[in-house]
Amino acid sequence: MIIQLKFKGVDDWNRPVFKCIDERYESLYFGDVNKLWSWEHPPKDIVEYYQKNVGALEYFGDHFGCEPHGGMPFTNLQLEIIN
Repeated sequence: MIIQLKFKGVDDWNRPVFKCIDERYESLYFGDVNKLWSWEHPPKDIVEYYQKNVGALEYFGDHFGCEPHGGMPFTNLQLEIIN
């Protein structure tokens, strides 16, 4: 299954956060805990980075700023970053 993600912002721990845009899974948030970004970073740069490195993202949970759950919420899940 492929789900599309849209960049939502950088959280209080400087982690990039992406949200699923599919209505069936709109409560799914993904992010990266290994590469941190400042709030001043242009969102375009962050989106472009993760379009090329989508494998760095992991499941965060069901809301912005939540504690990361890690891994993926489903098997055979593919992520796609859109602008």
